[in-house]
Amino acid sequence: MAFSLPKRLGLADRAASARTDRGVMARTLMYPFAIGGTVALVAAGGAAPHELLRLAASAAVCWAAAALLLAAYDALPEWAFTFLCAVGTGLLLWTAYSDGTAGQAVAPLLAVPAAYGMFFLRKAEAGAVAALASGGYAAAALLGPGLPVGVVVVTAVGIAAAAALVGMQRANANRLIWRLSDAAVTDALTGLLNRRGFQELIETELERARRSGQPLSLIIGDLDHFKALNDRFGHGAGDRALEQLALILDTAKRRIDTAARIGGEEFAVVLPDSDHHAAYILAERMRREVRETFMYEPYELTISLGVATFPAHGTSVEALVAQADEALYAAKALGRDRTMVYSDDLEDSVPAELSVSRRHADRNSSTVIALADVVASRDRGTSAHSQAVGRYSAAIARALGLPEAVVERVRFSGIVRDIGKIAIPDAILRKPGWLSAEDWIAMRRHPEIGASILAGAEMEDVSEWVLSHHERPDGTGYPQGLSGTDIPLEARILAVADAYEAMTSDRVYRAALSAEDARAELVRCAGTQFDQRVVEAFIRVLDEQSEPGRLRLVT
Repeated sequence: MAFSLPKRLGLADRAASARTDRGVMARTLMYPFAIGGTVALVAAGGAAPHELLRLAASAAVCWAAAALLLAAYDALPEWAFTFLCAVGTGLLLWTAYSDGTAGQAVAPLLAVPAAYGMFFLRKAEAGAVAALASGGYAAAALLGPGLPVGVVVVTAVGIAAAAALVGMQRANANRLIWRLSDAAVTDALTGLLNRRGFQELIETELERARRSGQPLSLIIGDLDHFKALNDRFGHGAGDRALEQLALILDTAKRRIDTAARIGGEEFAVVLPDSDHHAAYILAERMRREVRETFMYEPYELTISLGVATFPAHGTSVEALVAQADEALYAAKALGRDRTMVYSDDLEDSVPAELSVSRRHADRNSSTVIALADVVASRDRGTSAHSQAVGRYSAAIARALGLPEAVVERVRFSGIVRDIGKIAIPDAILRKPGWLSAEDWIAMRRHPEIGASILAGAEMEDVSEWVLSHHERPDGTGYPQGLSGTDIPLEARILAVADAYEAMTSDRVYRAALSAEDARAELVRCAGTQFDQRVVEAFIRVLDEQSEPGRLRLVT
């Protein structure tokens, strides 16, 4: 690589990520040396003959140190920075000892190498440099110019205090860095590793297993019917259940094992030095404890688990995760609340219609919801609004007496109803005012785009409901201008739930309406914009809540 003076001086390429600590350390030390050498040369111009030699020697040492740091800091060993810091301190102490007037002037400058040491050097080396600067000044000032003891003590304490302050700030900065690093790989709710932390861990453990020749097992578990728990008892209850599950996993595993939350209700446990037999035993223990823990709760909760082992079932992270995932889906297909170990003939133990279609449908649903979350984050900054529409839709469907399977499907539709907005520009989605005619043309395309995406994911029923959820009973809706019962009932439910959530939430162009005003607007528009029967069902749901106008999660 060509030598670049501006880069070594820190004057160029500031945005580059190749800025090393060694370069910062060198420049922080190099510039004081260069300034000190310049000051010594200037002072030599008007100095007495007996001072010329000392000043010239000081200037030479300073400029030599600065040149060395500039030219070769990449190759310098770590101890060289400590040595040069001590050299700079020694030059200042020499001045303090040799010249009374100059000694008083340079005293504050001794805080510079002391602070440098506290920030950049190891604790022992930093302490030695700080002691040299503070204690050395006291000795030099008292033995040389013979300054008053009180002045010397105050100055020495000031140097030590400045160094100590920098040291404390460095410790605080290090603690903050550790907290941020930990937060980046930790799930905030459960305290377990998050997906990023899990990915880093399993890659490290797999590499260790390759080198040692020992097996590595992976357990992936997914709570059964967790969405129903959230819908009936609320996300608060769901969060508590996840916290309890995390405690079960963390207690049941060995000390060398690591548990992680890798999805909403999906967890993983990495087991070093464990074959699939040991992993199966641990997974079964976890499964039984989950069942027994939640047996006496208002909601029963179980977990399905899949096991895969390196090298028997896969030799890469991707393969190991995929095989554990296959085993998990087999456990789900065979009735849930069980543990399955991956094998090549796993498909033979699962009914064909379940092993393919259910797994495919589950994966499609996860992909669609992830895409809907992206859209919601662009449009509203959070997916909570879409989740609310899903809960409102499910509550209305249940109040209308629809089968529970349809209720769950309607809830899903409420979450993904606006997935077509993925194709709408941000400038329109986030426009802080009324949309122009051209904007409305683009915006009104989103039901068709969403329907196309959902149909491609083999969700024809949801696709039809999403396509029609902006239609109106009076025939003035879009995109097809349907009216009355030509609009699917599920689409009419989505329209009411979507409108109520939109009215009671802050938007970029207006503040939220009160719950009472939103209810009144639904009633006013019943029969024209909204289906009369759907509005009446939703009002009944709202009236059943302890807080008027607000839908709780218990339905």
